[in-house]
Amino acid sequence: MNTITVSANQKTSSAKSSVNVSLMPDARTPFRFLTSITGLLPDGKHLIRPLDVVVEYDGGEFLVSEPQFHIHTAGTTLKEALEEFKYVLADELDELTTDEEELGPRLQAELQYLRSFIRMA
Repeated sequence: MNTITVSANQKTSSAKSSVNVSLMPDARTPFRFLTSITGLLPDGKHLIRPLDVVVEYDGGEFLVSEPQFHIHTAGTTLKEALEEFKYVLADELDELTTDEEELGPRLQAELQYLRSFIRMA
């Protein structure tokens, strides 16, 4: 069931009114939004600037994906999906760095892209 909560307080004309709406997803309520991730990554790495990711919810699962190179993960909770995504980013950087000499143009571009966001702590 969808949950919508509306709270409005009427005050004098000089005071602000507010409306808060929250939508709790369920299997029948797919949605998609853009957000940014920041902070620490596994293995002593960290994001040096925010990285935009797309979050989708459908069928009881959260999918987090990076739109430039389609790096993605999934989880049963948003927190789980975001944490897994950070792990995958760090791992992808390590793998591409290890194979750097053999990479084709697309993977070289992905490596440079990841390096523009990720540094050692």
